[in-house]
Amino acid sequence: MDIRAVVFDLDGTLVGAEKPFSEVKRELRERLVSLGIPAEEIGELTPMYEGLMELSRKTGRPFEELYSILVELEGERMKDSFLFDGAIELLDYLKGRGIKLALMTRSSRKATLIALESHNLSGYFDVILTRDDVPVEELKPNPGQLKRILETLNVPPEKTLVIGDHGYDVIPARELGSLSVLVTGHEHGRMSFQVKAEPHFEVANLIHLKELIERLLSTYVVVPAYNEEKTIGSVLEDLLRYFKREEIVVVNDGSRDRTEEIARSYGVRVLNHLVNRGLGGALGTGFAYAVRKNARLVLTFDADGQHLIGDALRVMKPVAEGRADFAVGSRLKGDTSEMPLIKKFGNFVLDAVTAVFAGRYVSDSQSGLRCLSGDCVRKIRITCDRYAVSSEIIIEASKAGCRIVEVPIKAVYTEYSMKKGTNVLEGVKIALNLLFDKLR
Repeated sequence: MDIRAVVFDLDGTLVGAEKPFSEVKRELRERLVSLGIPAEEIGELTPMYEGLMELSRKTGRPFEELYSILVELEGERMKDSFLFDGAIELLDYLKGRGIKLALMTRSSRKATLIALESHNLSGYFDVILTRDDVPVEELKPNPGQLKRILETLNVPPEKTLVIGDHGYDVIPARELGSLSVLVTGHEHGRMSFQVKAEPHFEVANLIHLKELIERLLSTYVVVPAYNEEKTIGSVLEDLLRYFKREEIVVVNDGSRDRTEEIARSYGVRVLNHLVNRGLGGALGTGFAYAVRKNARLVLTFDADGQHLIGDALRVMKPVAEGRADFAVGSRLKGDTSEMPLIKKFGNFVLDAVTAVFAGRYVSDSQSGLRCLSGDCVRKIRITCDRYAVSSEIIIEASKAGCRIVEVPIKAVYTEYSMKKGTNVLEGVKIALNLLFDKLR
């Protein structure tokens, strides 16, 4: 994947402290009461920074007076902070890959600097933006703080990975189009309240995070294409939002139109078949190329515009996180409102046939949107040249012991894409081919 910058949260992501934020909030309330502010006027103070601003407006007390207490308490807490396991190794790895690093935190600048200096982290970051450096209306979860960082780094949002332990880190990334990772296993440093937000990826700790990033940075996308001049350009534009040109492999399967010319104009890798070998032949060529490149993840993506890039990221998630070896994007588990009835019936029949040979049922065996680990790809032997390959891959992966999961996706059906893929006659051929091949 084309990751040029990684933006970290600090507290709860890279460092933690034994004192929870709930205790900081309790001490803050006590100090405010000691100033003569009635407890009933103080309110919840959630979040504390914005809570103090509201308290200043209600009481007429200078905000600086109230805020200085919070800064003092945060600074004291950070003096007892510690690095989470794997933090230095992760930062060294990213720096070694030439990736720009930034810090986006709701902590005060004083508390941030205490933590960075205590753990010798300052030199790792190209940009450090604390809550004291931006107006409150830009502070995360608002997107302004992240937007400023990306403008300073001169990196597009789609080429950025945002890492944090709270929904407040995920929300601005989602709004701007950046990738996001939620670290779920760090108990020390988590904010005293939670906000639900769906990240692109989740990991338990920084050690697993490094493994995730290693997989993402070694992902190849295989795009089988046969006479797709009408759609190949828009498909590649979508993929190039998140993937490097050299990671996208278009297998031009003997096209007689401008498919090859258009694909090459985007600078992606194009592999040519002199004659049309079918979907199986194209995928076999693409898989072989990815294996030679030591791919850790292999994503397959149809060239007819039927898939959404957001769905591709969702299909990658379980494999990138190491929870599965093979993820199938299932149209039958997602939004089927645009899926014609004949397609649903045909898929059901082919799913049943596939299940007989695979020993497990996959609800959308013919889906062209899949993600496989490099190890799983190496265990698959493709012998079917045509559409039967979709079933064959599942059968081979299942027999090899690959962990298979399904991810709901939405298929985009247009008049053009409806002419592609399998029809009833093709479905019968697939079933017969599988039957004859597997009984040999």
